[in-house]
Amino acid sequence: MFNTTRPNGKARLFACAALAVLAAATWLRPARADPCRTGPGEPVSVLRVTGDLEIVFADGRIARLAGLETSRPRGADPARAAEAAADLAQWIIGAPAEWRSSWPEPDRWGRTAGTLFLAGPEAGGLPSLAQALVEAGHARVDPAGPAPPCLAALLAAEARARADQRGLWADPAQAVLPGSDAAAFAGRAGQVALVEGRVVSVRESRGRVYVNFGGRGDPALVLTRQQARALERAGRPPSAWAGRLVRARGMVEMRPAGPRFLPGAVEGIEVAAGQAAR
Repeated sequence: MFNTTRPNGKARLFACAALAVLAAATWLRPARADPCRTGPGEPVSVLRVTGDLEIVFADGRIARLAGLETSRPRGADPARAAEAAADLAQWIIGAPAEWRSSWPEPDRWGRTAGTLFLAGPEAGGLPSLAQALVEAGHARVDPAGPAPPCLAALLAAEARARADQRGLWADPAQAVLPGSDAAAFAGRAGQVALVEGRVVSVRESRGRVYVNFGGRGDPALVLTRQQARALERAGRPPSAWAGRLVRARGMVEMRPAGPRFLPGAVEGIEVAAGQAAR
């Protein structure tokens, strides 16, 4: 269903075979069991898709897919954004669709946020369009703001795309930054970056919790006290992260003490005890 081959027959270098497996695995489950299919669905018709993956409905409303990061770092290949918009348009324009709003009010640009699915009997086992885009390597996950209930599914799809170097993950400008290498952050100030590394120490100072990936001058993940308490309530206390592998995304700031990155939402922080992922 989610084909990434252009109508002229030229295939992409990546495929969405994993989506077919996912659809087969979920086909027999009732819709209410899908964590992404929450709330009443609204039948919609899509008129067009913009280069920023905004969706324009036939009634004039503009929507964005919750949980997707559509900003691109400096130096990123612009052709990949065009490919993403073309594939999304191919999947959804002219097809029956169902919209589930995840935020009651439009943002300052007049866009509503939510989750979009293909509709009809053949689409019952397919994931959301957001997950399809992430799986194809067309977008990174943004857990900040009105993220959908299926955030875990989006993060898992992103991990598969990243491991297979699909789409944007083959672009060096989109690469995961090593938390132990301050030089890798050069030129990234003001951008959202995905950072991964082994935590050396965790300390609290002046209302901030610093998750350090090295010594002075090395990168650190900076949490507000409120974010740290939220992680504690969720059973993931930062104080226990020393020696653990952490992957997080946040806005990069260059400070005299070293690169800092500030997460917009703690839900996107992944903590594991194993070896670094690719």
